[in-house]
Amino acid sequence: MSTHLVSRRTFTKGLAAGGALAGVGLWSPHAWAQAPSPGTSAMLSGQEFDLCIGETPMNFTGRARAAITINGSLPAPTLRWKEGDTVTVRVANSLREETSIHWHGIVLPANMDGVPGLSFNGIRPGETYVYRFQVRQAGTYWYHSHSGFQEQRGLYGPLIIEPRAAEPFAYDREHVVLFSDWTDERPERVFAKLKKQSNYYNYRQRTVGDFLADVRRAGLSRTLADRKAWGDMRMSPADLADVSGATYTYLTNGTAPAGNWTGLFTPGERVRLRFINGSSMSYFVVSSST
Repeated sequence: MSTHLVSRRTFTKGLAAGGALAGVGLWSPHAWAQAPSPGTSAMLSGQEFDLCIGETPMNFTGRARAAITINGSLPAPTLRWKEGDTVTVRVANSLREETSIHWHGIVLPANMDGVPGLSFNGIRPGETYVYRFQVRQAGTYWYHSHSGFQEQRGLYGPLIIEPRAAEPFAYDREHVVLFSDWTDERPERVFAKLKKQSNYYNYRQRTVGDFLADVRRAGLSRTLADRKAWGDMRMSPADLADVSGATYTYLTNGTAPAGNWTGLFTPGERVRLRFINGSSMSYFVVSSST
């Protein structure tokens, strides 16, 4: 049986993303955490979950770094819930620092929201926090840490909620595609650089050559007016994001571009793609080609 690739994706800054597809699990009353190999992600379904937050060596650029993971995987396991169910998620902290999990976009009681200092006290080292609430919605979401820079270091994962009623469309295959960004630098160092120089990672500044080209194209007065407008705003037209590929490696489902992530399908199949932006700083352009 022949297989083909899901439409290729084009990203900003000219970088293609790669990744590893999450393995499909079975719907069961209780989903126990398994520790997959680094760079892979499990899929856990059911109403009860056991998650362990810890550090795992990861290598996306040829240099090993300590990532913060759940059950040893980056991204964290894909969780599949069902609308109307009451889910219980036991989160154990094996780090030497406080941690948390925030359920992004989920409607739930304040003490289950997972924002330290606002909705609860955080999860201290060696402790386990039990999240328990009824799922009141359906759709494609994600979850991540709300403690320090842990999200940038890898603590994030997909969250899929199946609707109670049948959906008004059908498909033969589904791919969950989570985009994110990774830096070998400590996130605290990245932040410190930006506080000192906001355009530190922007290597695409306008030059004298650009000015002369704009004068030839638009005339001197319009070019000067354009430069003044940007100056009044204290901005650069090349300021698309605070952090760029100068330090970031862009990931798809936890694999760098060299991994060449592909989503397989059979000709004639209807494929559902669930895109999630799980990055700390980046945005991604998704396009299709024949």
